[in-house]
Amino acid sequence: MNLETERLFMRPVSARDGDALYRLHCDPLVVELIMQGKPLSREQSDARLALYLDEWRRYGYGFWMLYQRQANGDLTFVGRAGLRHYDEHDIEIGCCLFGFSSGKKIALEALRPIVAYAFERLPIDRLVSVIRPENIRSQKMTTALGFSYRGMTEHRGVTFRFYEMKRSDTSLPSPH
Repeated sequence: MNLETERLFMRPVSARDGDALYRLHCDPLVVELIMQGKPLSREQSDARLALYLDEWRRYGYGFWMLYQRQANGDLTFVGRAGLRHYDEHDIEIGCCLFGFSSGKKIALEALRPIVAYAFERLPIDRLVSVIRPENIRSQKMTTALGFSYRGMTEHRGVTFRFYEMKRSDTSLPSPH
């Protein structure tokens, strides 16, 4: 299922996205803020792609590849955004952009329709977001999106700031 905004075209991740995702996973800003300063090897990046594809297959949601529309009609790959299985209770929302796309409100623009998709199509009452404490940009964007900070948490051995958005925080009806 494709999603679109005024500036963005978003399509689900596909098997042919290995090269693009590897470039994204090696971007200096991505490495600094998301990968703890350690770029992924090609094999690690391909393993993430396999995970993303599996989540679409198993859960019916996942990451979308983000393309920014250019004035001449071309599309420029700027990152990925979407939903991940966080644990047995929650779905996580996240975004990863090339450094050249940072600061242009692309993440906010991409995540708004993804939040709507999640609450309209999935039987959930909340979305969560975990962000490294040093990633101030993502923290600001997440609160601008409507998420509330709930404290610190540890997930898979890493300490994060934990945010949530409840369905009741939106104008969407309950799935129950």
